[in-house]
Amino acid sequence: MTTNDESKSKRDEIIEAASKLFYEQGYNRTGIQQIIQEVGAAKGTFYSHFKSKEDLGVAWLKARHITWNSWLHEALSTKRSAKTKLLGCFDFLGDWMKQSNYRGCAFLNTLCETPECDSPLRQEIAQHKLELLGLFKSLVADHHQNLNSAEKSQIATTLFLLFEGALLEMQNFRDTWPLDAAKAQAKILL
Repeated sequence: MTTNDESKSKRDEIIEAASKLFYEQGYNRTGIQQIIQEVGAAKGTFYSHFKSKEDLGVAWLKARHITWNSWLHEALSTKRSAKTKLLGCFDFLGDWMKQSNYRGCAFLNTLCETPECDSPLRQEIAQHKLELLGLFKSLVADHHQNLNSAEKSQIATTLFLLFEGALLEMQNFRDTWPLDAAKAQAKILL
């Protein structure tokens, strides 16, 4: 009974250490040995939880997905209408990027380091982005109830692309002007 709790705890410690290192240094620049040293675990302990670095990467992205979405949903929790929630997504993006020192999206950063199209890492990344797109679609459907589904989908997809483009260019330029432009366009669409 205690072994399971200890085992789970060590697994969580490994994911937590990997999360910090992968985000700060990049997925490819972070080695398993560095993660093991950071946690103070034995190599066998690492491999009892993860078959490979890629398995750890998938576990990290799954955990990051939950964490990042909780940050977003917490930021939107005080917004009343679908429109204010949609615009709140852009406000959240600005706050989060400043707090992360413009480090950017862990998913997109990892995508840039993962050229293999069939990689499980890329599957996790795509799933994360599809869920975000789904949020935009749901909020646009609530806001623009009078439009047909094709029009709603077009607006939601455009808002998603504005969000993602602002995220990338804020990271690139380490400034908020891309977000300002994206949010101004979002207001026009809404």
